[in-house]
Amino acid sequence: MSELFMSCSGLSFRTTLESLRNAFVQFGQLVEVNLVMDKIANRPRGFAFISYATDEESRKAIEGMHGKFLDGRVIFVEVAKPRSEIRKKNLISRDSQR
Repeated sequence: MSELFMSCSGLSFRTTLESLRNAFVQFGQLVEVNLVMDKIANRPRGFAFISYATDEESRKAIEGMHGKFLDGRVIFVEVAKPRSEIRKKNLISRDSQR
């Protein structure tokens, strides 16, 4: 199984789990598709996380979908950063603002 998770941002609020799967299934065997939802508004928040069975399939999807249109919006697909890396970056930027 691939350890390469991808983040997909710039998604339309009209994007569905089905339309996201349909757009990405052409690049290989999808293991997980997580369309992040706003629980209060009950609509997508504009980003998702996707993983494939192999790293090669993940790289093909990044090359094939980054900068392409999905549901009327240009989307951005890249390797997802670990949460710990994002938290560190946020802490550093907060400290530098003081």
